Amino acid sequence: MRKLFPLLFAAAALADAPPPPPSTEDALVAHVATAKFTESKTPNSPKGSQGATVGIDPNTKGATTYAKTPAGSGLPAHWHSFAEYTVFLAGKGTLMLDGKQHEVSPGSYVIIPAKMVHQFTCAAGADCLLLTRRGGPADYNFVQ
Repeated sequence: MRKLFPLLFAAAALADAPPPPPSTEDALVAHVATAKFTESKTPNSPKGSQGATVGIDPNTKGATTYAKTPAGSGLPAHWHSFAEYTVFLAGKGTLMLDGKQHEVSPGSYVIIPAKMVHQFTCAAGADCLLLTRRGGPADYNFVQ
């Protein structure tokens, strides 16, 4: 019985675990209206930031996610170990990319190579909505 208890406990924990996100290597149709947004766990993210995972690449472990950034806020300068590919869906903002300023708005598409310092600020007036695919697991390396 003592050997059976840990197995039952592990099985119960697995049963309560949320299902894994879909694979981005399988057929997948996502829509922001049905996305399950949660409070962002990104370090230094402004209060009210939210994210919703669309899928995970099973080979690279890179996520595809929707992100909502509150108007007038953003993340400080940082870089990632893997490239990221972002399309802006709503709102307007300023993207500092390797020291150069770019104005972005719905329809803007950005490729940020690995280890390139960047910073995004959502303009006042409306929240920003982004769709990002990462080339590998997300990490945040903030610049002082």
